[in-house]
Amino acid sequence: MRPEQIEAAKAQRPAIYVACGSVEWHGYHNPVGLDTLKAHEQLVGLAGRLGGLVYPPIFLGAGGGHTRWPSSFMVSAEPMMRVVADLLHGFERDGYRKVILLSGHYPNQREYMLPAATLYRDEGGTIDVLSLIENQAPGVAGDHAAKYETSFMLYLCPNLVDLGRLRVGPQDDIAGPDQVVNWMGEAYEGHPCYGLVGIDPRAYASAQVGQDNTERLLAYLAAWLDA
Repeated sequence: MRPEQIEAAKAQRPAIYVACGSVEWHGYHNPVGLDTLKAHEQLVGLAGRLGGLVYPPIFLGAGGGHTRWPSSFMVSAEPMMRVVADLLHGFERDGYRKVILLSGHYPNQREYMLPAATLYRDEGGTIDVLSLIENQAPGVAGDHAAKYETSFMLYLCPNLVDLGRLRVGPQDDIAGPDQVVNWMGEAYEGHPCYGLVGIDPRAYASAQVGQDNTERLLAYLAAWLDA
């Protein structure tokens, strides 16, 4: 956006939204940047409905123990705390009154997002900051690349999901609709759900599930913005 466009949008609603995520393994069928893409698209939807501005997404994750996986990269939490706190100070200087920090990578919340918000407050910051992961909103579910994250992507970025990859290999071990399975072990390498934790996406992921959960998340964020 050009400066005049930013100022006009900020004048209507002085709120800014930041997606934090990671680049890490999310199964054979999902992009490695799923966490960040998911949160970013959700915030774009929020801005489209209620106004405010969406900051460029932060593809940096901390914690979670995924560094042994291909194309999976984590950073130290301490410098991220400083980066996010500095962003919050910058948003305040620029005239924003509310900030949403939404992380698609769940460990970011405890590793650097909440500590950054506390650091910002301790340094005299005064604007309202909501820091959360999606499944902290009422009625919103989450997992690691299984039913729910795959469903979010089928709704938000369907062109980036290859459901055909889930249908390669064994299909006779699909569990029940409420059974959480951990496919993280090396014994599952090559299995269509290798690296996932959650309900089996082969049978239970859908764009409708992703839309329903996104709608509940956006309703929660909207209520906070309007409070």
